[in-house]
Amino acid sequence: MLIDSIDDTSTDKRGFSRHWVSFPVIVSRRAGDSEAHREKSVLQDISGGGALFVSSSPENYYPGQLLYISIMLDGTNDVRARIRTEATVIRIHQHESTNGRESEKKGAGIAVQFDRSFEFERVDNNNSEPIG
Repeated sequence: MLIDSIDDTSTDKRGFSRHWVSFPVIVSRRAGDSEAHREKSVLQDISGGGALFVSSSPENYYPGQLLYISIMLDGTNDVRARIRTEATVIRIHQHESTNGRESEKKGAGIAVQFDRSFEFERVDNNNSEPIG
């Protein structure tokens, strides 16, 4: 697990501090979308109001889209936990990586705003289903 604060500038209008993180995340569409979509990704940063994950299939997202988010937390060999919440896509932007010679596409950052409080859930490592 990796968590670092991001130094926001005075032009940033966020109400919460952002923090760099590296957690696995599972994203799926909420009711109302006609096609099912589920993607495993990595959460890149998080704040009290939203988060950013990197998508290898950004064509499946659009601003205003409603999503279910499951953030997998570190655990033990027998049990781990996840945070579940609902969110709305607020921004999509291309990620690029420079290797010193040229720029190459690395997917897109999907910024979401959390729509409700977090639910913490214990998960059995053997089947990834909630316990209790």
